[in-house]
Parts: sequence; structure tokens; C-alpha cells
Amino acid sequence: MKSNEVRQKFLDFFAGHGHKIVGSDSLAPANDQSVLFTSAGMNQFKEQFMGNITDFKRAASSQKCMRTADLTNVGKSPQHHTFFEMLGNFSFGDYFKPEAIQWAWEFITQVLLLPKDRLWVSVHESDTEAYNIWLEKIKIEKDRIVKLGDSDNFWPANAPKKGPNGPCGPCSEIFFDWGEDTGCKKPGCGPACDCERFSEIWNLVFTQYDRQPDGSLTALPSKNIDTGMGLERIVSVVQNVRSNYETDLFVPILEALKNILQKEGLTPENDWSVTKARAIADHIRAAVFAITDGIMPSNEARGYVIRKLIRRSIIYLKQIGVKKPLCYGLVYGIAAIMQEAYPEIKRRHETIAGIIKKEEEMFWIILKERAQDNELKFKEFSQYPDKNTSTAQIAFNQYDTYGVPLEISKENAQKYGLSISDEEFEQLMEEQRQRSRSGTQISSEIFSKSIGHLLKGIKSEFLGYEKLEADAEVLAVIQGDILAESVHQEDQADIVLDVTPFYAEAGGQAGDRGLISTETGAELTVEAVFKVDNVILHRARVIKGSIKKGDKVSALVDKKEREATARNHTATHLLQYALRSILGKDVEQSGSFVSCEKLRFDFNHLNQLNPRTLREIEELVDACIWKNIPVKTIVMGIDEAKNSGALAFFSEKYAQKVRVVSIGGKSKELCGGTHVEATGEIGCFKIVSESSVAQGIRRIEAITGIEAFNAIKDDEQALFDLCRIFKAPRDKLVIAAKKAVQQLKFLEKEISRLKAGNIAHESQELINEAISVNNVSILIKEFKDYDMNALRKMSDLLRAQKDPVVCVLGTAGGNKPLLLVGVSKTLTQKGLDAVKIIRDITAVCGGGGGGKKELAQAGAKDAALLQKAIKRSLKIIEDYLNKIKI
Repeated sequence: MKSNEVRQKFLDFFAGHGHKIVGSDSLAPANDQSVLFTSAGMNQFKEQFMGNITDFKRAASSQKCMRTADLTNVGKSPQHHTFFEMLGNFSFGDYFKPEAIQWAWEFITQVLLLPKDRLWVSVHESDTEAYNIWLEKIKIEKDRIVKLGDSDNFWPANAPKKGPNGPCGPCSEIFFDWGEDTGCKKPGCGPACDCERFSEIWNLVFTQYDRQPDGSLTALPSKNIDTGMGLERIVSVVQNVRSNYETDLFVPILEALKNILQKEGLTPENDWSVTKARAIADHIRAAVFAITDGIMPSNEARGYVIRKLIRRSIIYLKQIGVKKPLCYGLVYGIAAIMQEAYPEIKRRHETIAGIIKKEEEMFWIILKERAQDNELKFKEFSQYPDKNTSTAQIAFNQYDTYGVPLEISKENAQKYGLSISDEEFEQLMEEQRQRSRSGTQISSEIFSKSIGHLLKGIKSEFLGYEKLEADAEVLAVIQGDILAESVHQEDQADIVLDVTPFYAEAGGQAGDRGLISTETGAELTVEAVFKVDNVILHRARVIKGSIKKGDKVSALVDKKEREATARNHTATHLLQYALRSILGKDVEQSGSFVSCEKLRFDFNHLNQLNPRTLREIEELVDACIWKNIPVKTIVMGIDEAKNSGALAFFSEKYAQKVRVVSIGGKSKELCGGTHVEATGEIGCFKIVSESSVAQGIRRIEAITGIEAFNAIKDDEQALFDLCRIFKAPRDKLVIAAKKAVQQLKFLEKEISRLKAGNIAHESQELINEAISVNNVSILIKEFKDYDMNALRKMSDLLRAQKDPVVCVLGTAGGNKPLLLVGVSKTLTQKGLDAVKIIRDITAVCGGGGGGKKELAQAGAKDAALLQKAIKRSLKIIEDYLNKIKI
């Protein structure tokens, strides 16, 4: 049975038992700050588990998940992965243990046809109910039911004693027994043994308690079911292979890697193929799914993890002699394997491969540029140990600053008889992770608190598609996270109305602004509008009077802003049509933002768009505007909409009923935003910028209507001013500008030639003024009219003519005072570092500076501080020279 069939059979089985089949959430959950990545099937159902959303009571999904806490086991373990799919069925206050256990057993024995005598189960030692269901209802043999404690069969693990507070409960796990001839072969071997005889295939969590601050467990009024079965793991059992890497999910990737290496003339040893090749297959598969979900390699948060996975793969390849990008070649095979469940990967595989290739190219440059510097760091440390640092600290700094992997540092350290402590390096990494968590405000709570519990039973009706003004009643007034009796002048609060014309921020469109007024004369300015579940909240400030629950009010949207937003939103749809028409159908939206001021559209594309292409895009959008095409909206089922060809933003979650916005035969998109009635209302469209926001992601910002018209008039004025400055008519302006630039370049070269002669003369004078310390020449001088280029040339001349030498050169002639320190090669080889020297010198003016051992530079706030820094430089250099052997 193929993996695609296993996945589909699972979803079909639970659909047949009344479960709503919910598509996988993105690996980067938009509305959950408690996790870096989606790590479990239950993540997207937190609001249902908390009782805030009650549209359905049963759900099943195949969820994309990412876990990277234990990368060292990936490839070594037959079942450990960074990216994996989690099959799960869930109950939100509906069915409980009897049904969950019965259906799990039915699926694995009657659908997957696993032999009953090879299945074992575990239950929590206190869960008599689950034990009796397995024993009496399922009829599993008593000796194949194992009772385990809090660490193995409670969720979260050890929660009764260690927390966290909140929903928790016992769990029951199903195991597959590979047979007595595997594993440790000991007589008492069971599911609790870690010998790999038993594979855990399904975990059934019975969320029935609420842990209190005092550690007590109180029964939840509404009990939930949360189950998880790793697709990769169950497929290995169904396909009767011991390792997930031997299933149809991984074998084609490993074969593709083998073929790529053979074309390069590389035949790695079997040990490498078993561990490192598997890790590469896992890591690149994870990167492909992450990039598809809009997580681009970067130095921040999620993107940093993806960059790390790609770089680990490159290091493994480097170990067998690879010297160029190869990982991107695996993308097509991964897309082919996953296309049935995730067709978006196949559609975008060329873009994804391009992003990974660029990431590889960047890292190969780092490896080549930094390998020598990395080795030098350990060579110097072996000769001049520093009690204030360690080899692990050096390795971490190299990794954190330049991305040089630990493996490279270990290789270089060993050349000089040094070792690096894995424990200390990991401690430094953990401190970095803690800083990262703090920076991204990731919560350690399982269910983060929200105001959802305040809104139970409340619903808002949106009238804004048809009207911009409505009479309403105040249903709730919220300040912070509490319900308020009333709010008064200057107070800010979130106001809930029974009906509202205000559009709540969603789908990339900013919320409306406007005014709420009461019958008693109170007035509130609406500054933002957002939605929590089915409730629309108006963040408003009271400018007159007071407002309370039950008040009758008039809600009025700012018409001018709404119309401008509608123009920009419809223009965004036309922009996507133009991009797909000109750049190709593989262009897909990666994000957008629409407000009354402007529109912003992010899309996948590897290269910068040139001015000619941008003009083509503008002209195509404007052509659609001037045709005054009607904009039509229709509500239909999600499947019907997708089958009709409507574009959907792949990471967006859609309801069963969706709005489809059509613009003639040009554009058809799923969209809940507000739009013009015909394209002519947009007026005109003007691109104001095109830029990169991440690898493989471009961003266009544009304006429409009066904003675009004003921008065109500003350009006209600028053109008029340039014609006046260059004294040329408009049709000759470019020629005149080119001529002026050529003249400027000629003059700059002439100035540089004259300066070079002057620098050579001054360098000789400075050498004659040298101060000698321990047979080292120290040259210190401030120049009046030098820039940084002149300082560098002077340093190069001095170090070429005099060795050993240290020069400290400053200038206050430009916009900002500058300082440069140069150290000759003889001294850098003995441990002298220009970066350390300049940082000590500039400590008087705030410190800083950077560069290389032989040349470093820094800036100063003003000329006085520069002079103060220069005066202290001689003493600092003397101190350094006294520490080394000349």
C-alpha cells in the first residue's frame, strides 16, 4: 500500500464517521505565537479545544509538522525526522475514549490490515477506563496491555507533577511488534523498552483534566480527544520495512541523490549513505515544504532553521568531496512524490529549487572565504591561549556570525591539537535559542490566553458589502482582557456590535476606520477593526461622552478611505493577473497588504524585475482599468470555487462557503475583501517600488487613483526641474545627463590621480615621523581632507614600505569623522589584531569598529572625540606589543 493511499484511507475512514476533513495548516501558523513551527496536528484546533469555535465537533487532518529539537538523531534513527505528516482525529466535547479506541483499532486492523497479534497497547497506570475498553471491548490479550506512568502515558509528559497548568490528560498508545528476534531479545521486552523492537504508531490523548496552580487536577466540563499517528511511521509498518527511509516517501529521494553523486564521480562509503544521505533527504524535504509555505532561508527565527537545515546538508556533501551546489537537484523528486497531496509543490518546484540553489551558492562562498580565517582563529588560540574565551566560544562565534558549521571548526581545531566541547557549544546554542524565543515572543504555554472566552455566545453580522452606515446595539465593551461596564472620554476599548458596516482586518486588507456615535451624544473614533472567531471588534477611542453595553449606536465607515482601499484591492487582483501573464503561470501570491494609502504584493520570483518589465506590468493593469471591466462577486462552495479555476492563497484557511471575485476573463480569486464595481473606478495604477523581501520572493508596492495621479504630477515636476538644471529640452535630457556624468567621472579620476601622488608623498613624510616600540614602527596621524578610500591607500603604502608596522589614521574631512588601523602581515601572524586595537581605541567614543586582522575601521560622532581617540592610541598599541614576542 502506497503512502498516498494510507493518507487518503485515513481521511476517508474518519469522514465516514462524521468528521470534518480539515486541510493542513501552514508550517508557520499565522495566529499562534506559542510555537515557532506547527509541530502537531492539534495546533490548528486550539480554539476548538478551548471552546471558542463550535462550528464542528469532530475533525480529522493530515497536518504538516516540523520539529528540530534533536537534529543529531536525524538520519541515525530509522524514525526521526524534522518534517513529517501527522494523521489525527479530534473530538471537541463530542465522543471520548470508547469511540476513539474503537475507531483506532478498526482502522489499523480492518483498513490497514495489520495483524492483531502484532499489536500492543499502553495506558496510563491510573486510567482504568481505557484499560477496560481495550481488554473487554476490543478483546486484546491482557499481556499485551502495558501500564505506564506520567512520563510515558500522560500529555503533556509529567504534567501532574511538573506542569504546565491547563488542559491535560492520560493517553493510550498503540505499538507494532517487529518480533522477538529483533531488538534486545530479552524475555521481558515490551513497549517501554527502547531497543526498537516496538514501534509506536498511534497516540490517543484523552484531554479530561485541567491542571490548577496548586498542582491538582480538576475534571474538564467538556472532554476532548486528540490523536496523532505519524504518516512516515505507519507507512513503514504497512510496507513492512524497518526504517521510514525505506518507504516510498524517501526511497526516490535517496535514489535521486545517489544518481546526482554518481554523475559527479562520487561513490560515498555505505556508512555515509546510511546516515548522512538520509539526513540530507530529510533536511531538503523539510526545506521544500517550508519554502512552499513561505518560510524563506534567512537569519531570523523560522528562516534561520531552514537555512541551518540546508547548510547541514551541504556540510555532509562537502565531507565526501562535493564542491558545488547539488541539494537543489532533489527538489523535483520530492515534488513528484508529494504532488498528489500537495500539488502546490509541483507547481512551484522550479522556484523552490532556485531558492535552495541560491542558498547553496551563498554558503559555498562563505565556506571558501571563511575556511582560512576559521583555521587561523584556532592556530592563534593554540599559540596564544586566552583565559577569557574557549574553543567552543570561538566555534560558536564563527557559527553565529558567519554560519561556519561546528564540523568545520572541529576539523581546524584538531589540526592544532585542540578539541571543542560539544556540551559547552550546545550551552551557547541554547542561550542563543532562548534569546531568539524572547525576541519572537514565543509562549511556553500550550494554550495561550486570548479574549475568546469573553466572547462565547456572541456573534457579529457584517453588513459592509452593501452599506457603509448601520444602526446597531453594543453587545460588549472590552478593555484589555476584561469586560467593562462602560468606558468614558479618552478611554480606548474594543466595542462589539450586533451588526456592523466596518470591515475587519483580514486577507491582507486593513480594517476600516470611522465613527461610532450613541443616541446620548457620545462619539468614538474607530482606529482599527479586527475579528476574533465570529466576533468583530472595533478598537475605538472615546472622544466625547461614554458608552456601555446595550447602547444604541450609529456606525459610520469613512467612505473616502473605504473607496481608496477598494481601488487598491481590485488593483492587486489585476496586478497578479499581469504578473502571471508576463512572468508565467508559476507566479503565485506569497502575501499582500491593502490599505487606503497603497497596495503591497509579494510573489515568488527569483530575479529582480527590470524597468521594461515593470512598465509592461503597469501598462497591462492600466489597460484593464481603462476597459472599465465589471467586477462581480459570487458566493459558492470551496471545492466548486477551486474547480472553477479561482486562485487561492495556499496558506490561507478558507470556510466551506467562499466569495469569488471575478474581473471579466482576466482574474478570478477567492477573496473576502471589498472591491470597486468596475475597474474604471481605479483611475490609474502606478508602481512605486520593486524589491526583494526574501530569497525567491519579490515585492511590488503601488498606488492608484488620486495618489497615482499626484505621483505622476510629481514626476512631471521633477522632469521639468532636471530640464532646467541641465539646460536641455525633454527629448535631449538623457543625452545631457549622460554627458554630465562622463565629465564628472573624468574629473573624479583626475582628482584621484592627483591625490594618489599626494598620498605617496605624505606616506614618505609619515614614515620619517615613525615612533619605534619594540622594533615596531608606529605611525599615527589625522588628515584634514581624506576620505576612507584615501586612508586605505595610505595604509596600504605604509604597510608595503615598512614592516613590522602599525598605523593609526584618522580624518574629519568628510560627513563623518573616520578612523582606520592597519597592521602589517608580520604582526598579524604573531597575534596582533587590528579589530581589537580599533575597538580599544574607540572605547572613549562608544567603542565599535570592525574589519579584518590586518585592516579595521570605525566612525566617531564628532571631530573632538576622534582626536581624543587618536591621542590614546599610542599607549594602547604599546600595551599590545608588550604582550607578544616580536
